[in-house]
Amino acid sequence: MILAAFLALIAGGGYTAYAGGSVYRSLDSGRQELVAAQATIKNASQSADVSQLQIASDELKQAERDFADANTRARNDPALRLAGVLPAAGREVDASAHLAAIGADLSRGGQAVAVVAIQVAGLKQQYAGRSLTADDLQAILQQAQTIASRYSGSIQQIGVELRAAHRERAQVTTTDLVAPMRSAYEAVDQALAEADTAFVRYQDVRQVLSDVLGVPLPP
Repeated sequence: MILAAFLALIAGGGYTAYAGGSVYRSLDSGRQELVAAQATIKNASQSADVSQLQIASDELKQAERDFADANTRARNDPALRLAGVLPAAGREVDASAHLAAIGADLSRGGQAVAVVAIQVAGLKQQYAGRSLTADDLQAILQQAQTIASRYSGSIQQIGVELRAAHRERAQVTTTDLVAPMRSAYEAVDQALAEADTAFVRYQDVRQVLSDVLGVPLPP
């Protein structure tokens, strides 16, 4: 869909169309990897499957690379910069660059989530199949605090990337974009809303562990 917008609006010969197509392919590849990784984190967090969480982390790293490639091409490719002088084409090129930046932000935020999720999954495996005692719950709480302290950088990074994604989104008005690009931004808005819910919860390791274990932890 994004490719159609490029090919419809970006003039200037075969190379420009190729450049637009390259941006599209990177955007689409990044999107697929990001969506797959988000689904994997959601499922693997409940099952405490560390290997799947590591796969998701690798997918998110590749998604970040793809989005970064799309962003660089959209902003720096000579043919697209030339086409961008035209108002209509310029809006689409600029929107695609912001779309790539949002995807990269969400990919980095997802990587930070995966780091924390892997630690939580390891702790869940440690207590799997046990009837938790008051002493167990106190020990889990202490371990949750250790995780929160040790991985505070990753926890903070989640919020940083989400805020960056929202700033990028605020710079784009979709009213004048062609229908395929508007549809792409509708998908972005949904992804941001889901990330706001799914990512932010990992900033509270204690609550995540309580949810995963299905028991309230002591205050």
